[in-house]
Amino acid sequence: MRSPFQSESEAFRFLVLVMLGLLPIVLAAALGPAWLAVAVFVFVLGALWMRVMQMRMHRRRNPEVSLKSAPPHRGPRAERRVLVVANDTLGEQALHLEVERLAALPGAHLLLLAPALISRGARVTGAVDRPLDEARERLAAALDRVGRGSGVAGEVSEAEPLEAVEDAFATFAADEVIIATGGERARGGLEPWLAGLVRERFAVPVRHLVIESGRSAREPDELAEARYRRQFDRAHSGNGKIALEAIAGLGIVAALTMSAVALVNRGHGTETATAALSSGEAAASISPASLAAAKVVDTTIIPESKLGPDGKKHDAYTKTEFAVKVGQPLKLRIDNTDNQPHSITAPEAQVDIIAMPGVHTYVLDVTKPGKFLWFCVLPCDSNSKGWAMKHQGYMSGYITAT
Repeated sequence: MRSPFQSESEAFRFLVLVMLGLLPIVLAAALGPAWLAVAVFVFVLGALWMRVMQMRMHRRRNPEVSLKSAPPHRGPRAERRVLVVANDTLGEQALHLEVERLAALPGAHLLLLAPALISRGARVTGAVDRPLDEARERLAAALDRVGRGSGVAGEVSEAEPLEAVEDAFATFAADEVIIATGGERARGGLEPWLAGLVRERFAVPVRHLVIESGRSAREPDELAEARYRRQFDRAHSGNGKIALEAIAGLGIVAALTMSAVALVNRGHGTETATAALSSGEAAASISPASLAAAKVVDTTIIPESKLGPDGKKHDAYTKTEFAVKVGQPLKLRIDNTDNQPHSITAPEAQVDIIAMPGVHTYVLDVTKPGKFLWFCVLPCDSNSKGWAMKHQGYMSGYITAT
């Protein structure tokens, strides 16, 4: 595959862009959930891909590329080499008749070049086998029609059409190039503006033949060729270039914005956890004698462990009902097997215990009688959108104080 870079400095600038693109991905992975890192990665990858496409188009239309000299003639003076570029029109009788006419001329040697019609998406994903096979089948049928061994050879290329022509000139010094495209209403074939690009790139005569089913081959007039050029300029120079730059810029901005949001959310989450832990410590400021005599109750937090009525497994505490005496502390030994903190929060009872990962002992102290609903205030059971946080027996339950 041909490199899109025209110089070492351009390649270095692209490498710097890649390194800058990795920064928001790393930040999103470190500070946010997994989906955020994936989203940032997709945005950055899209921006870099658009930049590569822009460089390829710049290379195609680079004004610094001067008109190349005609290749030196090979073989006897009377010999004439003709390069015929076609794909979607290879099965048309009008093209066959023109190839047969040229092959019948004394000293004529023809090369049928069939660039595979590979879309940009197929090039990115590597799904190029099908268009290559289609190009081979069309070329083989055309060679059988015009007669093999009569000075006509064929070649299939997976490069883009203009690059395929340039590659062919390295081995086949053509004296003339014929570009055969479908009509203006044709879709999925060689673009009609290819002839103009070949004229700019190579100092050899270029004929553009429009081949339509049931009609003889014709050459478009100057007005049609000018219209093709304007179509190419609109698609690839003006609006196309602006669109590529806009999409690339939006991708980088979106990636940085997502990373900033993740950083802010991370800060808020840390502040919330710290405040909740401090509340638990305040509740635990009880006399040493009371703590020593306090009863110990064990419970374990196990993610995705308890089957719910929806048929899914949810995060759950193994014990969700706690009975305490007013003014008498109860020790909760919580084994949090998850990799993130959870809580036992009952606002009406002024209870807010943050259970950190691992085995830790906390103090549950209630100062007034009643039955109080508690729940995990920290986001959990994410696979079910926090369902367990709202249902007793999972990440919620009751504290009964008498």
